[in-house]
Amino acid sequence: MDSAIIEKLRQLSDEEKEILHGQKNIRKDDYTLSDSFIINSKKMLNADKQMDFRLHTRFIDFPDHGHDYMEFMYVYTGKITHVIGGEKIALESGDILFLNRHIRHAVLRAEEGDLGINFMVSDTFLKYIFHNVQDNPVMSGFLTRNFDRAGEGEYLHFRIKDNFPVRNLLDNLIYALANHAAGDYTILTQLVSLLFSYLSYYRETLAGGLAISSPDALLKQRISAYIERQYPRARLFELADSLGYTPEYLSRRITELFGTSFRSLLIEERLKVAERLLSTTRLSVDEIIRTVGYENQSYFHRMFREKYGDSPFRYRQKKSSDT
Repeated sequence: MDSAIIEKLRQLSDEEKEILHGQKNIRKDDYTLSDSFIINSKKMLNADKQMDFRLHTRFIDFPDHGHDYMEFMYVYTGKITHVIGGEKIALESGDILFLNRHIRHAVLRAEEGDLGINFMVSDTFLKYIFHNVQDNPVMSGFLTRNFDRAGEGEYLHFRIKDNFPVRNLLDNLIYALANHAAGDYTILTQLVSLLFSYLSYYRETLAGGLAISSPDALLKQRISAYIERQYPRARLFELADSLGYTPEYLSRRITELFGTSFRSLLIEERLKVAERLLSTTRLSVDEIIRTVGYENQSYFHRMFREKYGDSPFRYRQKKSSDT
């Protein structure tokens, strides 16, 4: 690691100087725009940046908070302890903790030699590199759930102290961010994609992880997964039976959880698949209608026009002319 960068990180920030001179609490207004202490990307990332890093604030307990972006901490030296759902996650030198945008956590007081580098990563940046990690069994699911607006809190804890390739990659990432030119993300996207790939390849570095899922979130996931898999033949009574509920009860729960009915969810999924098939295949409209589970063609045409503003045939024509 470039010694100049590390020495700069070691220097006391203005916030830390104020804490050492008697400031008792974190100034939340420096971090958030909300009363619920969700650290805001607009406060932490300059307008021309989609990714950045900063040293974790030392000499004080950092209170329970969330983020509207994904963050990961790399402990460069010392020890730093996070508290997630009442559980203490003790990080040592060479540990990485990934936190998705839905999780809340607190951080216990760190001392001068405890250098925790926080990497702040916007959804825009992550979506740009997502195609590079779609086949990554560790990180693809983590990122997918991070993007989900209704997602639950999740973290991943890696120990890489004795893994030179990953530590070297992180040193390069820190150097690249410190010397980052506005608007140029070529190197950063390659480094982060490679980091995710290395962490998946060296599976022994994964020390732990947890999805903080509520019963309602788990039920939503099971309902959504069923509809996505079984949309041509999906039936409410079949789903209810597999979950151990009566159809009447499950129907009420779906409306409570999704704000709409099972039937509407099913129509939405079928139309989404039909639109994709129209755009990416040469299947005829009649074949697509049967594929997504409809027999009544006029009904399908009416539903499609309501959603997309055109008949399936004209929609495909417009798509073809745009490409």
